[in-house]
Amino acid sequence: MTILSVPLGDRSYDVHIGTLTAEETAERLAEAMGNPSGVAVLVDEHVAEVSPRVAPLLAALAARLPCVRMFRLPRGESAKNLAAVERTCQWLAESGYDRGSVIVGVGGGAATDHAGFVAAIYLRGIAFALCPTTLLAAVDASVGGKTGVDIPAGKNLVGAFHQPCVVAADLGFLGTLPGRAIAAGMAEVVKAGLVADAELFASLEAILGPALGPERLPAAVARAVRVKIDVVSEDERERGRRAILNFGHTFGHAVEAASGYELLHGEAVSLGMLAALALGEARGVTVPGLAARTRGLLAKLGLPVDVKARVSPAVLDRMEVDKKRRSDKVRFVFVPRPGEAVLHDIPLAELKQELQSAI
Repeated sequence: MTILSVPLGDRSYDVHIGTLTAEETAERLAEAMGNPSGVAVLVDEHVAEVSPRVAPLLAALAARLPCVRMFRLPRGESAKNLAAVERTCQWLAESGYDRGSVIVGVGGGAATDHAGFVAAIYLRGIAFALCPTTLLAAVDASVGGKTGVDIPAGKNLVGAFHQPCVVAADLGFLGTLPGRAIAAGMAEVVKAGLVADAELFASLEAILGPALGPERLPAAVARAVRVKIDVVSEDERERGRRAILNFGHTFGHAVEAASGYELLHGEAVSLGMLAALALGEARGVTVPGLAARTRGLLAKLGLPVDVKARVSPAVLDRMEVDKKRRSDKVRFVFVPRPGEAVLHDIPLAELKQELQSAI
């Protein structure tokens, strides 16, 4: 097991990565929670149905902590809306959870975002912990304190910064995931390599198959999480460098929303990274050939690479509600070469025109 610390002063916490038993996970959660008055476990309903690891975890938590109850969240992206958040808050209130209670989010990125956002707003903020069950959630969504939900205008437009007290990434949960979900998580690992870890990117290019084997996956997850921790600890509120973690997300979020969320988040980020690299090469910011290299890697990992087929006026228009927009400009992330990232403020109209031309 790897333990990484997120150094944020009095809000610091640890991220535990490995194949953990229910007892190990519960022990780490209990240690970080202290003496809560109750524990509300919010579980993605699909995970609750298919994973044999949920029931033992609940039992182990109940043996250590008071008032442990489970509430099932809608599956996947269906949990990321204000109506679902209201249902969860109502259940918490009816169940008697108070300011001394702790929320535990169990599921993929949508469930962890939901749990963190509810924790940020319920009774004006209570503590929470996360148990990510997907690769994407383990390497990205569960770390860093960004929480939020979608509204019809766009993805993640309503949210808050709220750090967990601990993250326990039990990679044993990945055993029930379909290959598509594993591939989607690998998109965020590739992103981490591109923006801040050239060795990680090179190691991914060197793999022979479509996925990392169980002997190499934990190390890759840890390296990706380390990238995020290093950036978040420097710029928690995304006033500067943390924006590099949005590489591929401006176009990616737009194409994800335009698909009606039929695309998984990692699949959309795959397309978004290729769009950003194409634009970078067209502008002379990105070294020639990096887009082709990345396209080959993403395709090998089983991710979509058909960027041109995804460009439409509707997708480009959706970038107008990007969270990174400031007035008529968007802070766009470029990768000059693996391991480096730079930010450019580009007028939205110019960005839309140049992206369409570059792609």
